[in-house]
Amino acid sequence: MRSTPTVLVAGAGVVGLATAALLATGRCADRLRVVVLDARGTPRWRAEDMDPRVYALSRASQQLLAHVGAWDEIAEARASPYRRMRVWEGADAYAPSALDFDSAEIGEPDLGHIVEDRLLRTVLADRLAATREAQLVIGAEIETVETLSTEVAVALKDGGSLRGAVLLAADGSDSTVRRLLDLPVTGHRYEQTAVVTHVTSTGEHQSTAWQRFLPGGPLALLPLADGRSSIVWSLPTADAERLLAASDAEFLVELGAATAGVIGELTACSKRVGFPLQAMHAQKYAAPRVALLGDAAHTVHPLAGQGMNLGILDAASVVAVIEDALVAGEDIGDLKVLRRYERERKGDNLAMLAAFDGLNRLFRLPGWAAPMRALGLRAVEAADPVKRLLMQKALGLEAGRKHRVRWSRAELQA
Repeated sequence: MRSTPTVLVAGAGVVGLATAALLATGRCADRLRVVVLDARGTPRWRAEDMDPRVYALSRASQQLLAHVGAWDEIAEARASPYRRMRVWEGADAYAPSALDFDSAEIGEPDLGHIVEDRLLRTVLADRLAATREAQLVIGAEIETVETLSTEVAVALKDGGSLRGAVLLAADGSDSTVRRLLDLPVTGHRYEQTAVVTHVTSTGEHQSTAWQRFLPGGPLALLPLADGRSSIVWSLPTADAERLLAASDAEFLVELGAATAGVIGELTACSKRVGFPLQAMHAQKYAAPRVALLGDAAHTVHPLAGQGMNLGILDAASVVAVIEDALVAGEDIGDLKVLRRYERERKGDNLAMLAAFDGLNRLFRLPGWAAPMRALGLRAVEAADPVKRLLMQKALGLEAGRKHRVRWSRAELQA
């Protein structure tokens, strides 16, 4: 009689917890054990505090969270839908070259939801705790990883150790697992830092995500459920450091000018946080007994807010591959199995990275390129089929349909 295989998940961020929750609630939940390892504690969400780090979740991400029974609780706690998105360059947000995306144009209630990192992690961790064959181990700092013929062995800095059939590394862009196994990556630093904060304004955000391309980098204003807007302002690192050190009044003056007044006067801001930006892509997502997910495999520029959505699609893909292999009687840590996940996700992720990198470079070109950029934006605005396609892609409708089919088939097979 075969023993129950263990899936080790490194990292209790959103992608790691989503991966574990999918495995622990899926069609093969009674045939495997899931252990999530994280060096730090999972922060708890509190209604009175708004987490500075938020994500623009696509429909595909929402459907995955619903599939593990987490979405309703997230939406009830605090999720802000955005129904429109306006993208522009220059001083006038309503210039002819500005892009206006409206969810009504594709028959959708919204273009996504803005949700806090801490809320996602709290609900997913609670969902995991409610399952029988899953365990979240906090304070588990990985020291070594050894891949053997039939299992992977992980030694912890506190002297503990674990063994499993496969190790899924969702431990961030500075992945310890990736470093210990010397898995190569390519990429570059943008020499930009994203300044993140929440602002109060005299005008309403209108359930709209606003994005202005500025010479130093894009500025995004994302609508929050409490009426404020979340700011993600990508700037040359020296400028970002100056603004992070400035007084609230000084910062709001500069930010107000950058927003072109689209949400009125800015009257207050929360604590500011800076995140250095880089593009990174692992040359291999899969190695014997190990697979890389989310930021451990790829990081993209935040200008389109798709980084977390790509990671969640990684989670859905690797779980489907593992479940299919388990049903077929295969070794879930075999390289040939894990390469199926790599083949499914690597091309799409690399294409998205290249697209966002190219957009960032295009809009950072000097003023002489502005007329060409305006012409391109105007052409997209005038082409309704292109706009609909872009909205459908951003919402992840095709990816969502694919995984819904997978889940419905899985339920029939279970």
